[in-house]
Amino acid sequence: MNIDINFNNEEIDTVKKDNKFKKIFIIIAICLSIIFLIIVYSRYKATSGLKVYEYKITDQALPDSFHGVKVVHFSDIYFGNTVDINYLKSIVSSINDLKPDIVLFTGDFTNKEIDDDTKFKIIDSLRSINSTIGKYAISGDIDNIDLFNNIMSSSGFLNLNDTSLNVYYKGETPILIGNQDIQSDLFSILLIHKPDDFDNLNNGFNLVLAGHSLNGQINIPLIKNLFLLDGSKKYYNHFYSVNDNDLYISSGIGTTDFKFRLFNKPSVNLYRLTKY
Repeated sequence: MNIDINFNNEEIDTVKKDNKFKKIFIIIAICLSIIFLIIVYSRYKATSGLKVYEYKITDQALPDSFHGVKVVHFSDIYFGNTVDINYLKSIVSSINDLKPDIVLFTGDFTNKEIDDDTKFKIIDSLRSINSTIGKYAISGDIDNIDLFNNIMSSSGFLNLNDTSLNVYYKGETPILIGNQDIQSDLFSILLIHKPDDFDNLNNGFNLVLAGHSLNGQINIPLIKNLFLLDGSKKYYNHFYSVNDNDLYISSGIGTTDFKFRLFNKPSVNLYRLTKY
C-alpha cells in the first residue's frame, strides 16, 4: 500500500514561521533570564563578602622599627545602603583576622540618618577593631562631620582631617601620617578622600591612599565610566604611580544609592611596609 502525503506551500511556510518564532522566543527568554540573574547577582551577591588586596611597600626611607608593619586601609562604607550592622561586624572581624598594626579609613561612612541605638552599635563594632599602633581616619564628601567625628572618636580612631602627626613604634624615628600636603623628610603616608586630588599635591609622599571611586561600582569597560564619581574621573583603578608618588585607591565596601556592584567585590587593602 502506498500512501502519499502532500503539503502545500502555505502549510510549509506556516510551520517554518512557527519554528522561527519559537527560536526567537527562546533566545529572548534566555537573554531576559541572564539579565535577571546578573541584576540579582550584582544587587545581593556582589555587594557582600570581602576581598583583600595585598601590596608590599618597599622603601628604604622606612624606619627600622616599622619594617614588617601591616597597614589595613578601608573606605566608603556608605552605611545604610548595602552595609548594615551585621555586615559591618563581619567586616571588622575580617580586618582583625589580618592582625593589622595600623588601620586607616579614608572617608564616606554614611549619608543616612542614624538613630542612637544604631549609632551605639556602630561605635561598639568599630571600637573592636584591633591595631598594634593606632587607628586613623579622614572624612569623605558625603559625611556629616559632627556625626562622623562622634563615631570615629568614640571608636578609638584619631581624626586626621586637615592635620598630620608623627607616629612612633619601637624606636625614636617616627613616620608621618596625615591629611596635609606638607614637606617632610620622614616616611610619610598621606590620606586623601578623592583620588583626583592627587594632581594637586606639591610635595612627595612615600604612600598616598584614597577612596571615593569605588572603582566605578560596575566594573565593565566603557559602562564603568558612567558610574565614576566626581573627584575620581582620572584616578579610579587600584594603583597609579606618577612622579615617584604611589597612589593606592580602595574600591570600598558599600555602594552609593545605586545599590549594585559587578566584577568589583567589596574590599580592603593590606600594605606590608618593608625596607627591602
